Amino acid sequence: MDNEEQPSAPKCVPLHDVNDPFQKEISSMLKSFTYDIMGILALGKDGIMRSLTADRKVLSAEAFRPELVKAFLQRFPKQYRKLWEQDIGDVDGTMTPREKWFAPDDGILPAPLPQEKLDEARNDDEERKEKMREMLKNKDKRYIDAMGVLD
Repeated sequence: MDNEEQPSAPKCVPLHDVNDPFQKEISSMLKSFTYDIMGILALGKDGIMRSLTADRKVLSAEAFRPELVKAFLQRFPKQYRKLWEQDIGDVDGTMTPREKWFAPDDGILPAPLPQEKLDEARNDDEERKEKMREMLKNKDKRYIDAMGVLD
């Protein structure tokens, strides 16, 4: 193979204004979260942004004011945004009691990741799992393997 340069991957262009003060506030909050490699980030109908494990235990949570909810939704394509706006409305997470951030009422959190998906990850090829282990070990201490898929 010769030394020709490989084309670079296309740059991911955010849908939101990265210079907007609300977007900067959201990004700052999310940088402080802990994440499960098999988990998700979820904005609840109660206005609380949560980092959840695959089985939906809350790792990190932060109350979003209505303007942060609206700004967060700007990060998604319009078709999804409209659905979420109908579902969430003008919710104010600062009105949600702090004890509910980590133990929300029924129906607030999405369903757990199906067992089949966890099994797929556990059965992933060893090379991919090793890359994930290295990331967890060296690159980013905010990520954890709460479900033990890399064991």
